[in-house]
Amino acid sequence: MRLAFGLSVFSLLWYPAQARALGSEAHCLGSLFPTNSAYTKAVTVLQSKTSVPFRLPTCVWGLDSNDEVHVIVKSADEVGYALVLGASPDCNGQHSCSYGTVIGTLRPLDQIDEYNVTRRPRTRVKLHHRLRGYFYAPVCNAYCSDSFITWTEGRYNYIIGLKAEKKSDLLASVNSAIEASGGEWRLK
Repeated sequence: MRLAFGLSVFSLLWYPAQARALGSEAHCLGSLFPTNSAYTKAVTVLQSKTSVPFRLPTCVWGLDSNDEVHVIVKSADEVGYALVLGASPDCNGQHSCSYGTVIGTLRPLDQIDEYNVTRRPRTRVKLHHRLRGYFYAPVCNAYCSDSFITWTEGRYNYIIGLKAEKKSDLLASVNSAIEASGGEWRLK
């Protein structure tokens, strides 16, 4: 009994310290579902159609090992790509089946059809590797839209949006995408 209590107290004391050390990435521990294997088919398509470097989150808050994730290439060409993280293989971003969207592009952010950045309030956020971005909160009416984060690396613009996600959890997903890029974030 004392051992169990001692371990519980230790974990309560250790986790906040570890969370501070890891920054927002601490949210990637626990119930997150690693999406790496879900990207395999999509990456093959993207490699043949676009030169925009990939920023694919390796963890997505709100998913667990029981959730099936389908990564659908919504569009891909020389100026960018848009991927839908869906619950079904035929999801094209509809609210009922979409977990979110991942976009990389050479186009200006105000020309992205999936998200309207021009008329929504935003909050500046710090990302890994001294990158800066903007968080856009979801808009809730009959249902809640995606919240999303935008950022720029050199001449490339990126957006990761997840359905009605809170800022700290979305930051964890975005930072996992930046970390997974293997140093490509130093783009000129």
